[in-house]
Amino acid sequence: MKPFLIIPVENQVRELDAKLLVTVLAAQEGWTSIIGSKWSIHERIGRFPPSIYIAKSFIQRDVKMLQIMRRIGHYVIAWDEEAVVTFPPEIYYARRVGRGVFNFIDLLVAWGEENRDLLYGHPECRRETVHVLGNPRADLLRPEMRELFQDRVDKLRREYGDFILINTNFNAVNCYLTNWNLLYMDQGEWVRGYGAAGMPEDYVKGRFEYKQATFEAYQALIPAIAKAFPSRRIILRPHPSENHDLWRRVLEGYANVEVNSKGNAVPWLMACDCLIQSGCTTAVEGFLLGTRIVSFVPVEDQGYEFQLPNKLGTQCRTADEVMAAIRDPAPDRDPVGARRRLVDRAIYGFEGELASARLLKLLPRRSPYAGLAHLSSRLSGMVSAERRAIKKRKKMRAGDPRYSVDYRRQRFPHLKVSTMQEQAERLRRITGASRPVEVRRRHEDIFEVRPV
Repeated sequence: MKPFLIIPVENQVRELDAKLLVTVLAAQEGWTSIIGSKWSIHERIGRFPPSIYIAKSFIQRDVKMLQIMRRIGHYVIAWDEEAVVTFPPEIYYARRVGRGVFNFIDLLVAWGEENRDLLYGHPECRRETVHVLGNPRADLLRPEMRELFQDRVDKLRREYGDFILINTNFNAVNCYLTNWNLLYMDQGEWVRGYGAAGMPEDYVKGRFEYKQATFEAYQALIPAIAKAFPSRRIILRPHPSENHDLWRRVLEGYANVEVNSKGNAVPWLMACDCLIQSGCTTAVEGFLLGTRIVSFVPVEDQGYEFQLPNKLGTQCRTADEVMAAIRDPAPDRDPVGARRRLVDRAIYGFEGELASARLLKLLPRRSPYAGLAHLSSRLSGMVSAERRAIKKRKKMRAGDPRYSVDYRRQRFPHLKVSTMQEQAERLRRITGASRPVEVRRRHEDIFEVRPV
């Protein structure tokens, strides 16, 4: 069998459109791609021939799966979806780089110069594997690609008018899984959660207090905005890993406020009057799209907040300052280009060839780990992959919240084949790709994109 290009998606609203772009361009080169839910793909990873796999992270939890992939015979390309807005190096390495993980990655993709330098700083990183390419998510922010979302933008403006968009980033204190917060209450005591992985004790305590205070300030801010602008619609988009129900409870009774996490953030950023945020990657996306950004930073930063997003808009300490910023129709200008230089260091190649196209040029036509010489390793890897899948299904049936269907559905909602086909066709047309593509369903949450 020919190798596939295997592209898992964890957070559908954030990743799917960009990764679908890769599959459409890959089809022009003759590739058939497998794209879909990360969980579903991993459950079946041993059933694919040795292929090219694109990992979205390389944290400690990924190490076991990447080991299995190497044994199966998959060639692994990896980037970190969280690398544009991130922690200081020592904490980043502890949280986002698994022990020995670089031994199982053949090619590392860096978003930009900052990400490259961060990878170079890790003692186990093999510099020859690192390539600064940008990222497919950034491709969708380019002017020539925005047509992809224009129908959705027009629909949002018709439905919501001159709306205010608020994106939250509080999965450290309001996670869907309580024990994945920085700290959580267990039998009357605060204990470290999974969200504190790789952080020193004093940093965990300080960041928890900072994020909790900011979280509470946002819970007060949104009702205040709703009252101050009763004729305006306010859309709150929580982080994909947050407890969305908490926000619905807090904002119940405010008729002009809606909690809505559906779809890619890009059309929402294009359609809104302004974005209100704090330390959120969507501020970087919004900046590149020309969105007016209001950064609400109610608590003095002691090194616990991500700096880049908050530097890209009007910074406000109080609710009154936020109201004034919303009323001000003038754009927050960058007269000397300082903000643009910050973003350019974070994300490479916003002009010229698409990052997706640059990536495809680096793909080998087949995995070097295929062939008879690797057969015994492949069989061993296939058995390990099936055992791992069985163990996870048992945990799901036992009620382990990490594997709950509801949590998976929040991050990867059901998709129709027709929806995927229509979006793939839009991407093909906008990029000028000549070869048609066909989308087929291989499993409930796994799709095949192939050239026709």
